[in-house]
Amino acid sequence: MPALAVVPESDSLAARADALVRQYAHFRDQALLLALLEYAPNQAGKDNVARKITQAAQSYRAHGDTRCLSHVADYFWRNVILPVRVTGGQTPEPRSRLSHSGLSSADYVRSPAEAEAINDLKSVIESASERDRHRCVISGKLDPESIASSSGEFPDGDCGLEVTRAAHIIPFSLRDSSEAASGHLPSIWSALECFGGVELGTLMHGGINALDNIITLSATVHRYFTELQVALEPVPDTPHTYNVRTWGRVAPRLGLPKTIKLASASPGAPLPSPAYLALHCAICRVLWASARAEELKDVLDDLEEVALLAADGSSANLINIAIYRSLAFSRAEA
Repeated sequence: MPALAVVPESDSLAARADALVRQYAHFRDQALLLALLEYAPNQAGKDNVARKITQAAQSYRAHGDTRCLSHVADYFWRNVILPVRVTGGQTPEPRSRLSHSGLSSADYVRSPAEAEAINDLKSVIESASERDRHRCVISGKLDPESIASSSGEFPDGDCGLEVTRAAHIIPFSLRDSSEAASGHLPSIWSALECFGGVELGTLMHGGINALDNIITLSATVHRYFTELQVALEPVPDTPHTYNVRTWGRVAPRLGLPKTIKLASASPGAPLPSPAYLALHCAICRVLWASARAEELKDVLDDLEEVALLAADGSSANLINIAIYRSLAFSRAEA
């Protein structure tokens, strides 16, 4: 790494960080760092990322650490992108819904404590479904189970029918519990708060099942939402209105509307948090702008094979395996 040029102090924090990345970051890290600077969901997040970058540059001046900017890229990749993608889609289904789907609860439950945690979700999922009119909030498709269980007139299914699933915006598997406990977990939450520019302590400490962290989606949309290929981007100055963003080969072809407005059918029930949805959307944007989406797909393909053989399939363990696999990819490209 060459000697750092002096960037004028008159330049903004973001401009100085941008200049440092463009001049001195390794080619593998440059796109990721620039995406983090551009797509952090608010000014606080942008400033946090910029400070990490400028502090790393100071570390180079003081200690000659030539990988200083790579450390910043690795910090966000391994504590934000990887964990959210690996644990996304792991919202367990209560026993009643598992029986309807034909799945065995054994596929999800590893202990009595885990069974209790899953069944505690039942009322939360039902409340979210009622709030969202038993529909996917993006596609508008109606859950056919709401028709089957209706004793009177049932809602119109003019947008089509598809089984719905509850999705945690900030993944359920990142909760602070004995099952998910990991020495890596505090770093994940710290990085999420840093990039997101938002306080997430209530989610980490027991609030992961809050209604404002849960959204009802069709099974199809749920898959691509948790795979970071579908997101809701808040429209500025228009409450609970979102642009629907899509990435990849399939999601843009799902025929989803360009814009949606969320509304609650249950008086007093909170809608999905705009801050959490903005953070999820920002993570999607960073992934697809980082030039690492295909690398992550390869990591996850390997992870599926490893998970089948692993004695412990817990979320914390899978995150750690994904980090090690990603480290192998970075060394191969270095």
